[in-house]
Formats: sequence, structure tokens, C-alpha cells
Amino acid sequence: MCPRHSNTSPDQLNTLAAEHCLTLANRADTARHSILRLFGSKAAALPGTLIGRVAHPDTRPRRQRAREWHYWWQAHLMDALVDTGFRQQAAGQGDEAQEALKQARALLRGIQVRNYGSYPNDFYDDMAWLTLACERLNRLALAVEGDGDSAAQDAGQRLYRELTSACTAEVGGGAFWSKDHDFKNTPATAPIALAFARAHRYKEAADLLNWLQAHLLDPESGLYLDGVKVTGSGEQAGISSVERGLYTYNQGPVLGAYLALLDAGATDRLVLDPVTHIAELVDSVDRTFGLDFEVSSTESLRLLRTQGGGDGGLFTGILVRYLADVALHSALPEATCATARGLVLATAEVLWDGRREFDPDLPMSEPGIDPTEIRGQAVALFSPHVERHISDLLKPGQPVDLSTQIQAWTIIEAAQRVFASD
Repeated sequence: MCPRHSNTSPDQLNTLAAEHCLTLANRADTARHSILRLFGSKAAALPGTLIGRVAHPDTRPRRQRAREWHYWWQAHLMDALVDTGFRQQAAGQGDEAQEALKQARALLRGIQVRNYGSYPNDFYDDMAWLTLACERLNRLALAVEGDGDSAAQDAGQRLYRELTSACTAEVGGGAFWSKDHDFKNTPATAPIALAFARAHRYKEAADLLNWLQAHLLDPESGLYLDGVKVTGSGEQAGISSVERGLYTYNQGPVLGAYLALLDAGATDRLVLDPVTHIAELVDSVDRTFGLDFEVSSTESLRLLRTQGGGDGGLFTGILVRYLADVALHSALPEATCATARGLVLATAEVLWDGRREFDPDLPMSEPGIDPTEIRGQAVALFSPHVERHISDLLKPGQPVDLSTQIQAWTIIEAAQRVFASD
């Protein structure tokens, strides 16, 4: 039995052209509007700030809300706002790009306020994601206003010092996951490598990628494992065990870091040839995380499986961001670009078909109200499991994680970017 989605065949995907590029932009705008409308709030009720609530509706006790806010989700929310700004700038929508830039700046202020007035925290992977988002925010400000963003630059300088301290000589290199310094892993090492590459710290970036290849590249799956537990310190440090989990998001920033070094012509220190390795990694992603989604008894789409809610609700969105970069890269084999392109577009298409739209301002207390009625501007909620319609998973009114909605927005923005470059 096929999941309840609109029938979108491979042939239809292949014939979508300029009008679908506009459609994808409109879909991305719907995702953005929905997240800001349903999840957006002010940090500590302060004007000029933005922060994303963890869930909608947020049914957690007040004490739990104060304790849990998911720093790294906010970093990816900022990245999605920056995606919107770059898309609108490229389309000649200067006022709209300026508004996206304004919202991203408000979110950076919100993160600082919510993090007790500073940017560092105890987790190096969290800080790496915010570092990457700040670097892109600074670039968006330069594109829109002709000058960089001083707050993003200040945050980046502070965070880069933290990322540097994560990278030590214990067990041959790599980056620690947290300030407990007992676990080195891909979720920290890969985005830190990408952040260093973007900062022109090519030697450090290459060293981190080489450490990942030596310690966490699984020869059986061709994918990067999660991490290694470290005992001891200094010269006495050793690896006690390997965490062998395979997650979509771990592969994404590895692709991004190799691409960044390839673009910079700074590949001489890499153990692996970047073009060959990227091609092999994309094939491994397709083989392990690819999903054949039935649209009819005779047709299916090849898309990427998602990894549930909570933190996992962001995992595939992160991978798709960097698969879009692969799809658009002229130095990579045509077959690799085609595989990446197909996965990005199909995943975005099926996620969109699996949404639920409703009017958040509909007066539900009215007698005989139809909850499917749209009177004002609709909002959309997206499924945490790409192969299932959200209405098959969550009843109206059940909490939805912010992470899953940022993921959908990120994937739709990535699909628009790929389509716009055809």
C-alpha cells in the first residue's frame, strides 16, 4: 500500500523547468513563514531578538523549557534564513533579502541572549554549526549591504578559538565532541574541518579529514562512523571503543570540507583524492540511506530516508545541504552530480507532498468550524519521516519538533538552488 502522497512520477520530475523553480521558491517561503509563525519568539521577551521554540505546541513544563533550548537547532535555523537571503538576493529581491538578513541577525542576538550573553557552550559540535552559520551570515551581509556583519564576525572570532581548543594530539588528532574530552567524533570533527577550510586554515582542515579517514571511515559501508571513546590524556591517551552508528548528517560536512579544499586548490595534504572520495561517498550515501518510494505500481522515486524527530530530525537536512553543493560542482563526475541532484530533488518533492497545511488563526471555538478551512495565510507542517504523510504520524495539535521543520525548509531551499542552476 502506497503512503498517502500526491503521485509524482520520475518523468514529471524530469520535465519540471523554470516554473517549478519558482514553485520551489514559493514552497521555501511557505516553510520559512510557517516556522517563524509557529515557532518564532523573542529571547527573554527582548525586542530585536529571535529564537526558535523547541516544539509547537510547546507543552513542556516551564522549568524544562528554561533548561532545554537546543543551541545547535538555532544555528541551523540561522543557516536556513541565510539560504533564503541568498536566494532572494540572486533573484533580484533586494528588500526581501534585507528582511532575511535582519531576521538572521535577530536570531544571532537571540542565541547570545539565550546562552547567557555569550556564544561558547560545552559542546564543540554545537559551536562548529554556529561558526559555519555566522560565516555565511557575514557573507550574506556583504552581498546585500556591501559590508560584513560585525556581530557575526565577533561571534566567529570567539567561536574559532573554541574550535581550535577542541583539536588536540590525543589519539593522533581529530576533534573532541565536548569539553569532557572523552569522545572524538565525526559530528564535531567534520564541521570543524569545514569551518577551518572556510577560514583558509587548510592544513588544519586537511589534518582533520585525514584523521577521520584513518579512524572513522568504515570500509564496509564506505561511510563515516560516529566516533571513538578516548581514555587518558596526552601521550597516555588511547581509544577504548568505536561508536559505529551511521547517521546521514555525519556524511554532509565531510562532503562540504572536501569540496572547500578542492575549490581552494588546497588538496595536497589530503590522503584521499577528493574527487574520487566524494564520488565514492555519494554512492555509499545512496546505497545506505537511499529509499525507493513508490508513487505507483510501476514507478518509484529514489530519495533519502530521514531519521525521526529530536536531534535526528535535522540529520538528513544537513546531508542534503551538502549534496546540493555536490550536484552543482563542475569538477565532479557527471554521474555523481546526477545522483546527488536526484536525491535532493526527490526528497524535497516527497516532503512537500507529505505536509499538512492549516490556518493558525482559525477560530476553532466557532460552532461547526472546518479545521481544514483556510481563511488567512496558511502554514505548513512537515513530516519527520519522509516516506509517510504527517497526518499519518501526528494528529492535529500534537507537538511537532522544530528540528524536523528546519530540516524540511533546508531541503526545499537546497532543491531550489539545484533547480535554479540547471
